[in-house]
Amino acid sequence: MVVEDLTRVKDYLNKTKLAHLDYVINPYVGCPNKCLYCYASYMCSFSKHSEEWGEFIDVKRTAKKLNTFKIKNKKVMISTVTDPYNSYELKYGITRMLMEQLVKSEAYISVVTKSKLVLRDIDIFKQMKHVEVALSICTLDED
Repeated sequence: MVVEDLTRVKDYLNKTKLAHLDYVINPYVGCPNKCLYCYASYMCSFSKHSEEWGEFIDVKRTAKKLNTFKIKNKKVMISTVTDPYNSYELKYGITRMLMEQLVKSEAYISVVTKSKLVLRDIDIFKQMKHVEVALSICTLDED
């Protein structure tokens, strides 16, 4: 069972020191995918949770709209420490709401997910000037 918390944040948009990126947006903290190889499990040490990685998810909430002027021509990655299309996205729709705001941002948007739920937002991606979507696929079958 995953512990689910609603978490108030000041902003979804965060400046990053990651190479080749200017900003990141993580609509959730934690990830129910619970991939054993996940580099983001270090987030447990910054969390108030005692649960292990994959056993909690914080659903970020704020009334503040994204400042799309601030990210014009900037590189923005959606979710560096969670899957933006995790199973909780069906319930909360945070990622879709953010994508709708990013349509006219003129930012260079990158999205990484394992979920076919990303297909739901193709209508939004088609409206974006600069967007790339990467799918991560895991398998034990090398064929």
